[in-house]
Amino acid sequence: MDSWRNRAFNKLLSRVMRQRLARCNSTIEMRELISSIDSYGALISMPQNMVVTSTKFANVGCDWVDMPNSSGNKIVLYFHGGGFCFHSPNIHNAFLARLANATKSRGLMVNYSLAPERPYPAAADECYAVYRTLLIKGYLPHQIFFAGDSAGGNLALTTLVRARNANLPMPAGAILLSPVTDMAVTGESAFTKSKDDPFFDLSSLLLMRNNYIGNHNPCDPDVSPYYAALHDLPPIFITAGTEEVLMDDSIRLAEKIAEAEGDVSINVVKGVPHVYPLFYQLSEAQEAIKLMASFVVERFKAIKPTTPSKKKAS
Repeated sequence: MDSWRNRAFNKLLSRVMRQRLARCNSTIEMRELISSIDSYGALISMPQNMVVTSTKFANVGCDWVDMPNSSGNKIVLYFHGGGFCFHSPNIHNAFLARLANATKSRGLMVNYSLAPERPYPAAADECYAVYRTLLIKGYLPHQIFFAGDSAGGNLALTTLVRARNANLPMPAGAILLSPVTDMAVTGESAFTKSKDDPFFDLSSLLLMRNNYIGNHNPCDPDVSPYYAALHDLPPIFITAGTEEVLMDDSIRLAEKIAEAEGDVSINVVKGVPHVYPLFYQLSEAQEAIKLMASFVVERFKAIKPTTPSKKKAS
């Protein structure tokens, strides 16, 4: 429901995010802005008892994000957003901690390399390498769940497609929050919502995209998973808001997965902004976490192990 609280929050987000982001002329300026926003109390509500521990898989920096309900057997493998150019560890870790706590899982945040210093395919290669290494180390696919927001949703889906193409076992499922799926920007919402989106305008979105792909073909399926073959993927839950330029990236993706006879659920929420589940002060964000947690738990229960469990080492 589009509430007065949403409208007030969108106005705040527009002031602290969109208007300032539109004035940025470089990635450095964007990173400085995001760094300040990542510590902005009005946008972040850090959960209590969150423990973050640095680690590495495939020589890629990662963070274990644990909560009191976390279990060593189940993992939410998280690919953070940030336009492929920056990271907001406070915001992303807080969200992952809540999802991990609600699903009695351990969160594992992938701190992949950022553009433009390390453009495509660095981030995609590293995310795939982390998943592959988890399997090599004995973590069981039916106890791993992918999740990602925005650019991280792109990387989560790209990793799924790469794993399927390599005949690797699939994880239990995936959650995509406002995923970036079409780098060619052919969805109508990119233009019809360009004045409504309180998160960013189209020019800021294109600057981040160009940092990542450069002159690479934006319709390459490995860059834009909307153009990939989307058959034989695990169950996927997608959520997005009606006030974002990337709304159609979610809607069209869900339609294409359904056309490939995939198991897909989509939840488009009225009045909320891009990656709204990250903003826990919104009642819609709290409800989204409940929905996502239920989806994860049901999938963990539905899939039976095919090999004996092994003791995990962190």
